[in-house]
Amino acid sequence: LVGLSWILRQRTAIEPSVPVGVSLEESSILLYPLVYWPITGNRQSFTDNALANVDAYLKVGGMVLMDTRDYSKTSVSSSEVRQSKSLLRKVLAALDPPPLLPVPEGHALRQAFYLINDFPGRWDGGDVWVERYEGGVNDGVSSLIIGENDWGAAWALSPGGNPLFPLVPGGEPQRERSFKFGVNLVMYALTGNYKGDQVHIPSILGRLQRNAVPAQD
Repeated sequence: LVGLSWILRQRTAIEPSVPVGVSLEESSILLYPLVYWPITGNRQSFTDNALANVDAYLKVGGMVLMDTRDYSKTSVSSSEVRQSKSLLRKVLAALDPPPLLPVPEGHALRQAFYLINDFPGRWDGGDVWVERYEGGVNDGVSSLIIGENDWGAAWALSPGGNPLFPLVPGGEPQRERSFKFGVNLVMYALTGNYKGDQVHIPSILGRLQRNAVPAQD
C-alpha cells in the first residue's frame, strides 16, 4: 500500500498518510476510508467482535477490498486455496451483504479517475465482485469489493521505487493497469458515485430552472 500511496501522490491531488495495519479484534476502523483485506486462510475464524467491527464499518460507509490472492492456482497450494475460500465464505455469511455481481459496465470503479476495462493485480483474469445496491441504498456505492488478483503484490515497491514482485502474464504493462485500478479504487472510496452522478446533471439543472423563484423587481 505504500507503493500505491506513492502513485496517488504523483498522479492525483490525494495526499495519503502512511498505511497502517489494524487488528479487527481490537482496533476501531471507522475513521479509515478504505481497508485492504488479504484473505490468507491462515486463520479459521473470527470472533463476533471482529465481525461486528467490520459490519459496523461497512454500514457507515466504509469500504473493504477483500483479496483472496489465489487466482493463479500455481502460486499457492490447494489447501491454502480451500482455506482462503472457506474463510471468505464464513465472513460473508456473517456479514450477509446484498447480492454480489461482477463489476458492471458504467460502474464508478471503471471511471472514478481512469477509464479502465479490467482490474489486474499480480495475476490477471480473476473476477471482481461488488455489491448490488438498489433503490438508492448507500447512494448506490458498493462498500464491499471482492477479488483474487493479489493487488497488494502488484502495488508493492521497494524504498527506491522498484517493483518487488513479477506480474503474470503481462509484466510491467500489467502493473500500470493495476496501479490505475488502485487509483480508481481510492477515488471511489473517497468520492463515491460522483462520476456516475454527472450523467444526471442536465436533468438536475432542468429541475432547478423549473423550480426557480422569479427575481423580484
